Amino acid sequence: MLKYLIVFSLMFTHFSVSADDVIQGTDTGGINWSKGTIFASGYGVASDNTPNRKKRLLARRAAQVDAYRNLAEIVSGVQVSSETTVLDLEATSDIVRTKLNAVIRGALITKDIYQNEIAQVVIEIKMDGSFIESISQHVNNNTSLNIIESPTLNTDTWGKFSLGQLASKLSMSDWQFISKAHAETLPAAETIVSILREIKNKLHRLPKEEFLQFVEAKIDSIENVNNISGLLIDAQGIDQFKLATIPRIRTQDGKVIYPTPEMLNSNVIRTRPVSYDLDIRDAINNKRISYSPYVVKAIGTYKSSHSDLVVSDEVALFIKNNLDLVKTMDKGRVMIVVSP
Repeated sequence: MLKYLIVFSLMFTHFSVSADDVIQGTDTGGINWSKGTIFASGYGVASDNTPNRKKRLLARRAAQVDAYRNLAEIVSGVQVSSETTVLDLEATSDIVRTKLNAVIRGALITKDIYQNEIAQVVIEIKMDGSFIESISQHVNNNTSLNIIESPTLNTDTWGKFSLGQLASKLSMSDWQFISKAHAETLPAAETIVSILREIKNKLHRLPKEEFLQFVEAKIDSIENVNNISGLLIDAQGIDQFKLATIPRIRTQDGKVIYPTPEMLNSNVIRTRPVSYDLDIRDAINNKRISYSPYVVKAIGTYKSSHSDLVVSDEVALFIKNNLDLVKTMDKGRVMIVVSP
């Protein structure tokens, strides 16, 4: 994958890209995975016998046709998931093909140049919005998703929390937080053990309402210091990882943690499930995950599904049992950092 990542190259001098963006493409256009855009350029000239007053107009029209053709070719090659490209979806669904044709026809012109009787046009579409919506609902139909189950809430004992849920909600020693300026000071393991022991001692000594208030206070005392604002996955060094519009996050035995079928079929998908970056510090400053994400290290890709990242069982267990983090992820607050 990485040999196709172009961070900064002379071939992109005609396009509006940042040296820090994750770019994949050729000299006719490409995909900006960081900004979530697909762009293409086209060139055109008028025929020799064209009157001078019409040369610019006809050259520009020819450049537009060339740009739209190049854009359609790039869009068709976009990797949707490990098993699917846009071309695969177009081949199996007239609805997808029609919707994507409309998206391409609505491309914005970002550069329009005429020099030495040669016209150049650069056009661009966003992967957010209509594009991602057109393809997302067909991903579930084309692949078999083994979704990890959400924890079942046990409210029989106290009406609000089970002791197991309290433990999972308070077991923060594995959390990795990085703030905008520096790494947060994590609660020591001894502190967590002390809190759990204190809760255990209070369990049968306090009336129900007082006990719940005590627990809420303990939770707030930790959450107010360490508030998870998103999920940041470090995939640096995983050379086989293949960039995709809808990559999956899996457990070691293949269960899908993210995205869920509900998210794929919701309006949230219009913002894209993930964004990409080349530097962890830059990613943390991205408003998508807001400065205090839960940072995890991917341990590889899943079998032959090179757009599916695998996390450790410990990380998967934490995500599964942290309902607040799950809700945050379902809002699309996920970023993946890849190697340059």
